[in-house]
Amino acid sequence: MNSQQEYIQRSIRLKNDLLILVIKLLIFIPITYTLVEYKSYYSDKEILRRLVYALNVFLSSNIIISGARILFLSLYKRRSLYFHTSSRGSFVLGINRIASVLNSIVVIFSIMLAFDIDPKEFLTSITIVAAAIALIFKDYITNMISGLIIMFSDQLTLGDYVKIGEYQGQIIDITLVNIVINNDDDDIVMVPNNFVFTSNIVNQSFQNSRKVSVEFELAINHTMDREDLKKRLNDLLNKHSNEVLENSMKLKVLAVQKDVVKYKVQFTLTNLGKTQSQFIKNIVLNEVLKIGY
Repeated sequence: MNSQQEYIQRSIRLKNDLLILVIKLLIFIPITYTLVEYKSYYSDKEILRRLVYALNVFLSSNIIISGARILFLSLYKRRSLYFHTSSRGSFVLGINRIASVLNSIVVIFSIMLAFDIDPKEFLTSITIVAAAIALIFKDYITNMISGLIIMFSDQLTLGDYVKIGEYQGQIIDITLVNIVINNDDDDIVMVPNNFVFTSNIVNQSFQNSRKVSVEFELAINHTMDREDLKKRLNDLLNKHSNEVLENSMKLKVLAVQKDVVKYKVQFTLTNLGKTQSQFIKNIVLNEVLKIGY
């Protein structure tokens, strides 16, 4: 998806969010009016009063959260347009995650009110328990904080092709617990945010890098002159000029060991894509296998 299509979709989503916000307001206003003007009606209907009051609290809080969310996203979109910078989805994702967490807290408080539980007394009574829970879920909490930092750093976003430690692939989701990566083998890898936050990250998509690297080994008795090997692989890649930029290949010797020589070949794709990258990698590895036999 290109930036223009992404911008259009986000604009549509913002308009839909505004429409939903207006609908919430249209529901909230009459409920608030009845609570203020018809107190006598609810005086002998305690259960109904609690339910309506809980709904009123939920709607009022949800409207504030939704309004703030829409405001931040609108300001971010305008900032991107004003400074002519690309709009990265991770910031939007971070705002949405925070809104979801706040709405979850509001739902819990509203349920307490519906069951006639005073939230202040409840929080006071479980202070010690809450401290114990915080210690138990310490890793989860730090994961959440790391996740939010990652989202708001605007360095990673959905669709980026990254290498995080030993894991490499395309980001398909960023949650408050982990980053979900679809690797080259089409496996779904969930990398904890704490690990991501403390690891070296190579983001090829961030700089629109189309470079691909393939490492391989050749037995000493099957290896060949470096220039001959380079020419053979370069001729192979030049046959696929639609996928690989012509003469973009580089061959490096990583190590010479007792039984094998380790090589690394790099080349540049014409377009960034996992399928295309894997296709060319397979071609190179197949050629290496031919040399090895």
